[in-house]
Amino acid sequence: MRLYHLLFLLTLLFCEATASAWDVVLHENRRYVPVENVSKFYNLSPPLKQEDSFAITSATKTIKGKSGAREVFINNVKYVLCFPIVKKGSSILISAMDVTKIIEPVMRPGLIKNVAPVTTVILDAGHGGHDSGATSGRGIEKEAALDVVLRARRLLLERGYKVHLTRSNDTFIPLEKRPALANRHQNAVFLSVHFNKSKTVGGTGIETFALAPRGVPSMDEENLSYSDLKTYPGHGRDPENVALATAMHSSMLRHMRLTDRGIKRARFVVIKNLIIPGVLLEGGFINHPIDGRLIASSSYRNAFAQAILEGITRYGSAVSGKQATQSPSATASATDPSTIPNLPRSLSPYNLNSHLNEAVQRTSQQLAEPSATAQPPKTNAN
Repeated sequence: MRLYHLLFLLTLLFCEATASAWDVVLHENRRYVPVENVSKFYNLSPPLKQEDSFAITSATKTIKGKSGAREVFINNVKYVLCFPIVKKGSSILISAMDVTKIIEPVMRPGLIKNVAPVTTVILDAGHGGHDSGATSGRGIEKEAALDVVLRARRLLLERGYKVHLTRSNDTFIPLEKRPALANRHQNAVFLSVHFNKSKTVGGTGIETFALAPRGVPSMDEENLSYSDLKTYPGHGRDPENVALATAMHSSMLRHMRLTDRGIKRARFVVIKNLIIPGVLLEGGFINHPIDGRLIASSSYRNAFAQAILEGITRYGSAVSGKQATQSPSATASATDPSTIPNLPRSLSPYNLNSHLNEAVQRTSQQLAEPSATAQPPKTNAN
C-alpha cells in the first residue's frame, strides 16, 4: 500500500513538473507560450530562428512559422491558426489555444481519448436540387460533388466500410438534416464534399474545414462574434476533428496536387451540430481555368475519391497510434506517454471560471461591463 501511495505521489509530482515547464506569457490578455516550450515538449530540436521565422524539427517532424502570420506548417501541411504568432522581445510565441487545439492532436493523435474505430462513413454531397452551389462554364458544384461521393462510396464499400449518403441523387437536403442523419450512426465519421468559387478567376487550391473551437473567430475574422462563444455539439470532438482534417487534407494534397490553402476553422451548420468527428472538404475552384478543367475530368474525381479512402484509413491508423508516415503528412504516431499540454491558467487577469479559455474570459468580461456605446453582438449566418 505504501508503495502504491509513493507511486501515486511521484506521478503527481511528474505531472506538476510537466505543467510548470510551460512558460506562459500574457500578450493582449491572451495566453501564449514560447516555441522553445513546444520543441522541448514534443522532443524536437531547439528552434532555428531567422529574423521573425522559426523551424523546429526531428527526424520525422517539422513545425515552421513566422511572427505576425496566422498560419503554421506541420510536416509541410498548412494550418490556419486560431490566433497570430507574435514576437515579444527575442521570443516567438504561439497561442496556448493553438498548442492544445491544433498542435497537440496533430502531433499525438494516438493520445486522443475515447476514440472509436471507424466502421462507418457518412458522405455528404454538398448542395443539391434547387441549390446548385458554385457554377461555371465547366460544371456545377452539386453535380461534381455527388459524382465524387458516389465514386468514394464504391471504394469505401470495397474496403469493408459501411457507407451512408445524405443524398444519392439531385435532391436538396436542408443543412440541419445532414448532421442529424449522420448522428444516427456509431463508430462513424462525416465528410461533406464541396467545390469552391472565387469572385475572380484567381482563386485556386484545396482546403479543409474543421469546427472552430469555442472562443475562436471563424475563418478569416479577427474579432469575436456572439456565436463564437456558444458551445455546439461538435466541440465534444475537437481533437478528433483536427486529426480527421489532417488525415483528409494531407491525402488530398498527395492525390489531387493543387495549391495547399490550409486546414481552416469555421462554424458551418453541417459540422457544428455533429456528435461524431466530421470535416468539410473543398476540392478546388470550379471557375479557375486549371482547377475547373481538372474538376470536370473523371481522373481528378477519381483522385478525390481515392484521397477520401486514404484519408479515412490514415485517420484510423493515426488515432490508434499506428500511423505509417507518407509525404506530405502531418499525422504522427503517438508514442510519448506524457499527457496533453496542461497550460496553467493562473495568469488569467479575470476572476472567472477556470474552464473558460482566455478568449471567452476576455469577451465575457467585456460583456459584463456596461458601456454607453455598446453595440448588440453581430450574428453569424453559419
